[in-house]
Amino acid sequence: MSMSSSLSNAISGLTAVSRAAELVSANIANAMTESYGRREISLGAATVGGRGAGVQVNGVERVVNQTAIADRRLAQAELGYHDAKATVLSSIEQVVGIPNEASSLSAFMDRFDQSLITASANPSSSPRLSAVLDSAMALAGKFNQISDHLIEQRELADRSIGSQVAQMNASLVDVDRLNREIRDQVNAGGDASGLMDQRQALVDSISSIMPVQAVARDYGQIALVTPNGTTLVDYQAAHLEFSTTTVITPDMTVAGGSLSGLSIQGASSVSGSPLDAIAGGSLAAAFALRDQDLPALQANLDALSRDLIDRAVAADSTLALGDAGLFTDGGDALDPLDESGLASRISVNLAVQPAAGGAVWRLRDGLNATASGAASDNSILNAYEDAFESARLPVSGLFSDAGSSSELIGDFISQIGQARQTTDQRRSFEVARVQAFRDVEQAGGVDTDQEMQKLLLIERNYAANAKVIQAVDEMLQSLLRI
Repeated sequence: MSMSSSLSNAISGLTAVSRAAELVSANIANAMTESYGRREISLGAATVGGRGAGVQVNGVERVVNQTAIADRRLAQAELGYHDAKATVLSSIEQVVGIPNEASSLSAFMDRFDQSLITASANPSSSPRLSAVLDSAMALAGKFNQISDHLIEQRELADRSIGSQVAQMNASLVDVDRLNREIRDQVNAGGDASGLMDQRQALVDSISSIMPVQAVARDYGQIALVTPNGTTLVDYQAAHLEFSTTTVITPDMTVAGGSLSGLSIQGASSVSGSPLDAIAGGSLAAAFALRDQDLPALQANLDALSRDLIDRAVAADSTLALGDAGLFTDGGDALDPLDESGLASRISVNLAVQPAAGGAVWRLRDGLNATASGAASDNSILNAYEDAFESARLPVSGLFSDAGSSSELIGDFISQIGQARQTTDQRRSFEVARVQAFRDVEQAGGVDTDQEMQKLLLIERNYAANAKVIQAVDEMLQSLLRI
């Protein structure tokens, strides 16, 4: 081997180990960086005219566990779905309250029942009748509060859909842009690993909103496909369309045209409906809350409100057909065809409110009584007590069985608690799944001990190649001295 060939081989060796040292340092520096893929240098024997010419750097390989990443992203989507639901259900449970709390709906109903019992024992006592009025107004106000909170949560879910759709559109465009930049880098023979790290972080953020799978394409590009087969990115980015609604009322639905649905434009391939495409993830949870879960709770709360109104009407023998009873629909008699949002409108009849020109003795003598009757007559108060304690099944809503007003309210609270507990359990399960897949993913990531061992080997190789150059230099110096 000639001295020039030896020198060339040694220089190529120094170049290779310098690039290897650069990658090792980058790996160690990014050992804790999310979405970072470990770099490995790919080397090959260089040849010129069929003869060995040292070593050449074939490229840089980005080493990641694609299977673990794919599984982790699907688990992240499920976590996003159940986390969004659990947060909302927890807030509703706090407003409704649990039975042993003084601020719970059941506690308000119990205080109303107790006030009726106390007033019935001494119907001539104005303070006791006033206590019935106060507890009735507090009970109606609690229904109003819960209903307003459900409506607020629907509006928040609608706004959340809008913000998530905007984030998705921006992220899909960024993934498509990075695809093009990666393709250009690969075509030019450059290292696109840094761009791939950015793209992985973007896809990870998308996977919390909706489940996606990355499918490899030529020149380092990827396509993003949902589990149902809708392609969101594949040489172009799809666009999700949604319009937010500022004010939502209980009667508003997508089917009725008063709320916006979701549409996907520009997808390379479409399978099923847009809601099928986003199934799983926080975006699907927001749609489920707005269009299914919260309306179902609202319907049951409205059914309880109607049941209170019906029971109060049945207890007052002075009422004529169509008259409003103790509990009213915004001051009027109940319209059976207009139950939606009733819990927001339920109120106590003005006829028993002194502040509105009424009188509390009408609780004892009947709402349509023209004058105060016998102070010892507790028949209507007893009728109220019996009406609210009797077991019956509401004419609307979904309840497990017939019961008193207190038992039906307990059933409603139990439904919320059960749904929240189930969702919490699923969330905990998905947290564990995400961590398990992340551990598998990180097992193939940067091992700093292994990287330091590589660095020692690189140092030895560097010294060896430098020794060859030094030896060639000494031989050349010897020749020059002859």
